[in-house]
Amino acid sequence: MPETITAEAWRSLHREWLWVYRGLVPRTEVWSSEIVVPAGVFFVESGEARICAGGKEIIVSRGHAFFSAPGPRRQWFAAGTRLLSVGFRCQWPDGRPVFRSGLNVAAKSPKLRAATLELFRRVHRGRKTVTFREAVKPMARAPTSWASHEAAFQTWFAAWIEEVRKLGIEPEPRIAKGRRSRVSQIVAWLDALPLHQTTLELPPSFPLGQRRADQLLQEELGISLRAYLENRRLDSARERILADDTSLKEVAFALGFRHASHFTAWFRRHTGVSPSVYRDGGVDAA
Repeated sequence: MPETITAEAWRSLHREWLWVYRGLVPRTEVWSSEIVVPAGVFFVESGEARICAGGKEIIVSRGHAFFSAPGPRRQWFAAGTRLLSVGFRCQWPDGRPVFRSGLNVAAKSPKLRAATLELFRRVHRGRKTVTFREAVKPMARAPTSWASHEAAFQTWFAAWIEEVRKLGIEPEPRIAKGRRSRVSQIVAWLDALPLHQTTLELPPSFPLGQRRADQLLQEELGISLRAYLENRRLDSARERILADDTSLKEVAFALGFRHASHFTAWFRRHTGVSPSVYRDGGVDAA
């Protein structure tokens, strides 16, 4: 973060804590398809990881951490690889990630590892191993428990920011006010679209044409209108699949697929596995 930030700017950040888990990677010795991941960090406690992102391959050996940028990547894990991992989102109000450039790097970080172990202990009290699927599974908690978890993540986030600054990683600049307003309008429109809607057509009252809106989103967020909506659908698909009380046919229908087979092909194309395999926990690291 900058040396100082106003209270208003800090409160405007959208932060979402997604998971903290620790366990063996179930899918090993095979490259995944390209998957879209949030920001985060994982520590290789045993084995080895290989990440392909931004046109380069990064090898993460035992004892090292990988600082992940939000966006697409492919990954490979050696047999017996065990990870300690945290995932989160941190965005400016217009949807732009606060941190992206300079991430996708491996480094040793004992201080952050200690902070991550403490986060794991506070969130998963008494547990020694928690799978990705368990960590992201929707659940109800007492308000005091939610408050405790939020405080734990905030403490961890401060340690993460300190570590990335040591690595020379600076936050993405905020978009100029005029452009920021337009990008915010585009993002708000995309976020309001029903997930079952597959067509993109800006309303006549919108202040920008669709071609210009797509161009502006590409320039400022590095993503097209359609890709933004696809990412929303994929995030929702992952969450719904992991909800045990939702059938895969219901998930497919809610996301605008008339046939379950089309949904399966779409999900496999984005994640490398079928929805049923994902639900069974066979691709925890994705």
